[in-house]
Amino acid sequence: MGNSLQDQLLQAGLTNKTRVNKAKKQQTKKSRQQRNNKESQPGLNAQQQQQRAEKIARDRELEQQRKEVRKQREIAAQVKQLVLNNRHPKSNKENDLPFYFDNKGKVKQLYVSEHTHKMISSGKLMIVNFNGAFELLPPEVAEKVRQRNPSLVIDLPKQEKPEEDDPYAEFQVPDDLMW
Repeated sequence: MGNSLQDQLLQAGLTNKTRVNKAKKQQTKKSRQQRNNKESQPGLNAQQQQQRAEKIARDRELEQQRKEVRKQREIAAQVKQLVLNNRHPKSNKENDLPFYFDNKGKVKQLYVSEHTHKMISSGKLMIVNFNGAFELLPPEVAEKVRQRNPSLVIDLPKQEKPEEDDPYAEFQVPDDLMW
């Protein structure tokens, strides 16, 4: 007699396994709902309600932190893709010229060809700090990187126009002046 009613109905052919499984799922769902209702009833004391509220607040804060981390990862992946797909090729020639620039108060140098040096000086290429390495990007792409993370794009000083009464206005100081 150890058979349950469901087993007896199955053996008699009055039901099938899918109906039995559906009934079991409904029973577990009902019991779960009853448990949840019991936990959220106002019969809880003040300390339990306060603990529950604190847990909910902590959970929300953790979820917010997780969202922020995901967002930062997405931005980093976008920047990486922009830089890797659009960077100016580096040359490894012996006669490359150093291009000096300021990065967070320190003078850095980047060895580039003469043509690339002129492109940087004229603003046709911009320098971006990508994971500690300096990459050259077109200005449009560098602006996209700046929108995602402004600290990565290195702004070079703009060439100022000389004053009208400056006696040395016609004598430009070259960017690549070597001492």
